[in-house]
Amino acid sequence: MNENAIQPNMQYALFCSDFIENAGQVSILGVLDGADVRGAIQRSQTMPQTMPKKIFPLKLVLGINAPEGAHKVKLGIKKPSGGIMTTVDLEGFEIRPGETVHRCIASLDMEVSENGTYTFTVFLDGDQIGWAVLPMSFTVDFID
Repeated sequence: MNENAIQPNMQYALFCSDFIENAGQVSILGVLDGADVRGAIQRSQTMPQTMPKKIFPLKLVLGINAPEGAHKVKLGIKKPSGGIMTTVDLEGFEIRPGETVHRCIASLDMEVSENGTYTFTVFLDGDQIGWAVLPMSFTVDFID
């Protein structure tokens, strides 16, 4: 089979809190199938409190299958209500002869602006090759 005949696709997407690679060994910490971002506000009658930041750091690990050559990855993030939240340029990479898969790690500081399922669309060289979803919510705890 000719490696150039490989059709680009996303083999896997994994959300986690941390990804560590050391001497060929990989550790994936805190695999996520959803996230409840929590913030706390001191309950006070006299002083107004500012709302805590709705930011949740996470990593998105992608396995991308592609033909030989240089490639660029872009990630589009869509809010639960359907609006485009942001697009992120991820690392460029090169598939060498004999290789077909590249692992791409995106470090994201997600703003959870609304509760629901966020969609992460993966583009390789401008073409959509896959997507993943992550339900997220934001809860404020009032403490006395």
